[in-house]
Amino acid sequence: MPAITSSAPVPPPSGTPDDEVRAGRTEGPLRVLLVEPESEQSHQLVLSLSGHDVDITVCVDGAEALLRVGMVRPDTLLTNAAPPEVDLETLVRVTRRAMDIPILIGVGPGDSQRAMRALAAGATACVNRPYRIPELSALLRGSLPGPEGSPVTGTGGPVALRSGDLELDALGHRLFVDGQPVNLALREFGIMDFLLRHSGRVVSREELWTEVWHKPLPPVNNTIAVHIRRLRHKLGDSESQPRFIHTVRGIGYRLDTANGG
Repeated sequence: MPAITSSAPVPPPSGTPDDEVRAGRTEGPLRVLLVEPESEQSHQLVLSLSGHDVDITVCVDGAEALLRVGMVRPDTLLTNAAPPEVDLETLVRVTRRAMDIPILIGVGPGDSQRAMRALAAGATACVNRPYRIPELSALLRGSLPGPEGSPVTGTGGPVALRSGDLELDALGHRLFVDGQPVNLALREFGIMDFLLRHSGRVVSREELWTEVWHKPLPPVNNTIAVHIRRLRHKLGDSESQPRFIHTVRGIGYRLDTANGG
């Protein structure tokens, strides 16, 4: 690895790739700095995105990413939610100070709290991990600034998740339904975050409880049902004719955004 004499961010000279990003870069391959400690995952991602006009530089941990971000000057940083060596929030904050680029967080089950902290630290958006190439490719392109240099974000700012007519704003702790803001309590936000990440599949009450309350589900407990009822009220939903949150008797719930509009 080339020697680095200073870790302080250096402002890019005129005409650098950073200028291209802010101006709405449209030519040449998209430069992505990938933080991925699992070599098989990074190898597969490089192969899969090779046909999407994407040039990937792989870093195995957050420390290497901070060293390389100034050298590579990527268009986008893509990192998993638990990079080794440097914690996610630090990686996001330092990168954000150094470069005005989209920062995408790959999240899986159990990563919602890390994702929310990263978004609060300045990350742009989250994407499901393991990565789905069509979704990731579209997000990589869509996260670039537009012609006027303004980053592409959701209605309420950086968006944690978007599916159908629903957007989840991690910074404002709000849900947008058909573009209209809905204020959520902390647990309600956690439930919607988890349901959106698993949109279309049945989520058990045990999964929800463990993810949102971070402890085993008690044998007799109606807390989730109470929160779901409140969420439905805020969404303008109903149990008998649900638009979004469907009850699966004896198991849990399923979020369906395909029929949302």
